[in-house]
Amino acid sequence: MVIVQMRSLKLNSLVKFVAGVLAILGVSLGGSLQAQQPTATNASFSGNALNTIPVTSTGPGSKSNYLESRVMELEQQIKALQISTADYANQNTTQANPGFYAGAAAVWSKPHFKEAFEYSETNTATGLQTLHPFQYDYKVTPKIWVGFKNSEGMGIKASYWSFDADGAVRDNVSNGITLFGAHAVTVIFPANIIAAVPGDTLQTSSNLQAQITNLYGTYSTTAHDIEINGGVGLRYARLRQTLAATVTGAAPASLNWERAYDGVGPSVALDLKKRIGCRGLSAIAKGSGALLYGTKTIDRTVIGDVSIPPASPFLVLQEADEVVGIGEFGFGIEWARTMRSGAELAVTGTYDGQLWAEAGAPTLGFLGFQGFGLGVELRR
Repeated sequence: MVIVQMRSLKLNSLVKFVAGVLAILGVSLGGSLQAQQPTATNASFSGNALNTIPVTSTGPGSKSNYLESRVMELEQQIKALQISTADYANQNTTQANPGFYAGAAAVWSKPHFKEAFEYSETNTATGLQTLHPFQYDYKVTPKIWVGFKNSEGMGIKASYWSFDADGAVRDNVSNGITLFGAHAVTVIFPANIIAAVPGDTLQTSSNLQAQITNLYGTYSTTAHDIEINGGVGLRYARLRQTLAATVTGAAPASLNWERAYDGVGPSVALDLKKRIGCRGLSAIAKGSGALLYGTKTIDRTVIGDVSIPPASPFLVLQEADEVVGIGEFGFGIEWARTMRSGAELAVTGTYDGQLWAEAGAPTLGFLGFQGFGLGVELRR
């Protein structure tokens, strides 16, 4: 902005100098000016076209009228340049307003699994076996972030999101025809327990935990009235999933397994914002992707296994290498207002989704989260 203002001041001085020279030439040349009065042409500065006033001769004594017209043209050109510099300043507001920002959001998230189920239901009369998936409801999860950017748009940003929820506790009683079972379908050593005796009860419960921590180097700019915020950095993610199944009655049994993953890797992020009208509303969209390299652990115990041959009571997969990809996408609306202190307060409403590849438990599948977020951000 300072450079643009200096250039505007220099141009203003130059215009005044040219106007003085034209006045001197008009007085000295007299009638020759009348014979050489040009018609004004269009002047363009940074895409702003300006139609100037055409000047025609009015006979003797029109020298002063001509000079006044030329001065008016130059003044209009100066105004056009000032408008151009103002547009430039507006397009670079992001770079010209450095400072800190911090925010928090409540995200109503629900997990979704692919090819992962909690228990089975078998009708021995018809031979139909039904697989029942894990059942989770929406859970309010916290998301926080903090960052800083300088006058050139460069900055740093850190963010954190966490999910921790218990699945529904289910009790299913066998009647001798409909049997209920729990299974650990690992790659090589499956395990199974069944409530087969009439009156036996299978109880299942589960827990899911997920965490994402990001650290980005960021850059902010604008293009075609769209604010663009990009980031490149590292992501750490943690996943824990457990299942506890117990058969009570004449033939007691139990099956418990836990799958854990920890990984870190490169991540990229992109946020877009487009103003809507003049009431502080903006449409926003955001996305990120990460490729994480880490280790997976599976811990399984079973008592009363009915597999043929029976599985070993204890099974551990210790820190096996695994690659997990995580993608995120969201969109919504932002409302922002500048307060008397000069800080800007923004409120956002978004729809958010995540996809964890090769993260379903205990088999290799997909895990996803989707939900709605309500956030607040303060910018200074």
